[in-house]
Amino acid sequence: MFVPTDLLMVLMVAIWGFNFPVVKYATRIIAPLAFNAVRISLAALVLLVFVFATARARPTRRQVLLLLALGILGNGIYQMVFVGSVVNTDVGIAALLLASSPAFIALLGRFAGLGEITARVALGIALSLAGVALIAFTSRVALNGTSTLEGNLLAVLAAIIWAVYVVLQARFVNDVEDTTVAALTLTGGAIPLLIFGFPSMLATHWLALPAGVWGAIVFGGVISLAIASVFWYRGIRILGATRTGIYLHFEPVFALLAAWIWLNEHPTPLQGVGAMTILAGVTLTHT
Repeated sequence: MFVPTDLLMVLMVAIWGFNFPVVKYATRIIAPLAFNAVRISLAALVLLVFVFATARARPTRRQVLLLLALGILGNGIYQMVFVGSVVNTDVGIAALLLASSPAFIALLGRFAGLGEITARVALGIALSLAGVALIAFTSRVALNGTSTLEGNLLAVLAAIIWAVYVVLQARFVNDVEDTTVAALTLTGGAIPLLIFGFPSMLATHWLALPAGVWGAIVFGGVISLAIASVFWYRGIRILGATRTGIYLHFEPVFALLAAWIWLNEHPTPLQGVGAMTILAGVTLTHT
């Protein structure tokens, strides 16, 4: 039965899909490290205020430290690699490669003792990895003469980092309110981004930035990282993890559509085959 929360899930994946070209646009004008540091710090601040006002229970000191440490990986290092992939390859291709993360989550989860790999899941993992290889290694030369192979490999690395983060979170922190997890991990991620991004932030002429970049910072931080995360956790609570996770399959579709309309990106036929292979594999892995 389709309920109002399903509409929020559609809006969530649309936001996350459209975020790819938004990041691409902003990082053509502002240094990626400065952009990332500001948008994630803004998202962390918004969610910390939200959690302070609504949280029913406070995490222990150990849980806070664990979540901050996890955030350094899942929202700090991951975001640096993610933005590097978007900057150095086509937006749609980056989105498709990142969509392979459920395959890596299933593999790592098995090694961590968090689940078994059935024959169906194994087939899904194999298809996902085959699609990743097909896309990553059929890179073309971009219009500006730079190869997209570096960006493709960064997108694969980002998918692996995200999988490690998800498995570690499930393994060590599974009894904290979801919005608190989001707020603290974003705060942890902001720490290395502010450290590494500080020189770029100092070198940025903030008052001279066009309104579009400020809009990208707000969209990429408040809307994509903070608000959409709340939608995600609401979906988990009301619809369940399986039904909510199915919506993630549509994120690269929105990213491809946005990249086609705004950036005039057109994947090659082989990359199209790889895309269908990844999506088929993700579907099998997740069900």
